[in-house]
Amino acid sequence: MSVVLEKARELAEAISVCDELADLREAARIVEGDELATSMIDRLREKQEVVRRAASSGLELPEEQITELRELQGQISDIESVRRFNIAQGKFNSLMEQVNDIIAHALSGEEEGSEPD
Repeated sequence: MSVVLEKARELAEAISVCDELADLREAARIVEGDELATSMIDRLREKQEVVRRAASSGLELPEEQITELRELQGQISDIESVRRFNIAQGKFNSLMEQVNDIIAHALSGEEEGSEPD
Protein backbone atom coordinates (compact mmCIF):
# COMPACT_ATOMS: atom_id res chain seq x y z
CA MET A 1 0.00 0.00 0.00
CA SER A 2 1.30 3.44 -0.83
CA VAL A 3 2.24 5.83 1.94
CA VAL A 4 -0.42 8.29 0.72
CA LEU A 5 -3.21 5.76 1.12
CA GLU A 6 -1.86 4.71 4.48
CA LYS A 7 -1.84 8.33 5.69
CA ALA A 8 -5.36 8.84 4.28
CA ARG A 9 -6.57 5.87 6.31
CA GLU A 10 -4.85 7.28 9.40
CA LEU A 11 -6.52 10.64 8.82
CA ALA A 12 -9.91 8.98 8.35
CA GLU A 13 -9.42 7.06 11.59
CA ALA A 14 -8.43 10.22 13.46
CA ILE A 15 -11.48 12.06 12.14
CA SER A 16 -13.77 9.14 12.98
CA VAL A 17 -12.79 9.36 16.67
CA CYS A 18 -12.48 13.14 17.02
CA ASP A 19 -14.61 15.06 19.52
CA GLU A 20 -16.20 17.20 16.80
CA LEU A 21 -17.63 14.17 14.99
CA ALA A 22 -18.74 12.54 18.25
CA ASP A 23 -20.53 15.76 19.23
CA LEU A 24 -22.16 16.00 15.80
CA ARG A 25 -23.38 12.41 15.94
CA GLU A 26 -24.77 12.90 19.45
CA ALA A 27 -26.51 16.13 18.43
CA ALA A 28 -28.04 14.37 15.41
CA ARG A 29 -29.25 11.53 17.65
CA ILE A 30 -30.91 14.05 19.97
CA VAL A 31 -32.63 15.85 17.08
CA GLU A 32 -33.87 12.52 15.73
CA GLY A 33 -35.42 11.81 19.13
CA ASP A 34 -37.08 15.23 19.33
CA GLU A 35 -40.60 14.74 17.96
CA LEU A 36 -41.25 18.46 17.59
CA ALA A 37 -38.01 19.01 15.70
CA THR A 38 -38.49 16.03 13.39
CA SER A 39 -42.09 16.91 12.56
CA MET A 40 -41.17 20.51 11.80
CA ILE A 41 -38.17 19.43 9.72
CA ASP A 42 -40.44 17.07 7.77
CA ARG A 43 -42.86 19.95 7.13
CA LEU A 44 -39.95 22.13 5.99
CA ARG A 45 -38.73 19.44 3.58
CA GLU A 46 -42.23 19.15 2.10
CA LYS A 47 -42.41 22.91 1.59
CA GLN A 48 -38.91 22.97 0.11
CA GLU A 49 -39.96 20.27 -2.35
CA VAL A 50 -42.88 22.44 -3.44
CA VAL A 51 -40.42 25.30 -3.98
CA ARG A 52 -38.10 23.05 -6.02
CA ARG A 53 -40.95 21.81 -8.20
CA ALA A 54 -42.21 25.34 -8.75
CA ALA A 55 -38.72 26.56 -9.65
CA SER A 56 -38.15 23.70 -12.08
CA SER A 57 -41.49 24.48 -13.71
CA GLY A 58 -40.64 28.16 -13.97
CA LEU A 59 -43.43 29.13 -11.58
CA GLU A 60 -43.12 31.80 -8.91
CA LEU A 61 -44.36 31.06 -5.43
CA PRO A 62 -46.81 33.44 -3.83
CA GLU A 63 -45.20 35.71 -1.23
CA GLU A 64 -47.39 34.06 1.42
CA GLN A 65 -45.74 30.67 0.84
CA ILE A 66 -42.26 32.19 0.89
CA THR A 67 -43.06 33.95 4.18
CA GLU A 68 -44.44 30.71 5.62
CA LEU A 69 -41.27 28.87 4.61
CA ARG A 70 -39.04 31.49 6.25
CA GLU A 71 -41.12 31.46 9.43
CA LEU A 72 -40.89 27.68 9.63
CA GLN A 73 -37.10 27.86 9.16
CA GLY A 74 -36.92 30.38 12.01
CA GLN A 75 -39.08 28.25 14.28
CA ILE A 76 -36.91 25.22 13.61
CA SER A 77 -33.70 27.11 14.33
CA ASP A 78 -35.19 28.19 17.68
CA ILE A 79 -35.54 24.57 18.85
CA GLU A 80 -32.75 23.84 21.34
CA SER A 81 -31.83 20.42 19.91
CA VAL A 82 -31.59 21.90 16.42
CA ARG A 83 -29.54 24.83 17.67
CA ARG A 84 -27.09 22.41 19.32
CA PHE A 85 -26.93 20.34 16.14
CA ASN A 86 -26.16 23.44 14.07
CA ILE A 87 -23.37 24.43 16.45
CA ALA A 88 -21.89 20.92 16.36
CA GLN A 89 -22.14 20.83 12.58
CA GLY A 90 -20.39 24.19 12.34
CA LYS A 91 -17.52 22.96 14.53
CA PHE A 92 -17.13 19.78 12.49
CA ASN A 93 -17.27 21.72 9.21
CA SER A 94 -14.63 24.10 10.55
CA LEU A 95 -12.37 21.18 11.39
CA MET A 96 -12.81 19.71 7.91
CA GLU A 97 -12.08 23.10 6.31
CA GLN A 98 -8.86 23.30 8.33
CA VAL A 99 -7.88 19.80 7.17
CA ASN A 100 -8.60 20.77 3.56
CA ASP A 101 -6.60 23.99 3.94
CA ILE A 102 -3.61 22.08 5.31
CA ILE A 103 -3.73 19.67 2.37
CA ALA A 104 -4.20 22.48 -0.17
CA HIS A 105 -1.27 24.45 1.26
CA ALA A 106 0.95 21.37 1.23
CA LEU A 107 0.09 20.66 -2.39
CA SER A 108 0.62 24.24 -3.50
CA GLY A 109 3.90 24.62 -1.64
CA GLU A 110 2.61 27.66 0.25
CA GLU A 111 3.19 28.13 3.91
CA GLU A 112 0.20 27.48 6.11
CA GLY A 113 -1.68 30.67 6.86
CA SER A 114 -0.38 32.52 3.81
CA GLU A 115 -2.86 34.09 1.44
CA PRO A 116 -3.34 32.37 -1.91
CA ASP A 117 -2.55 34.37 -5.07
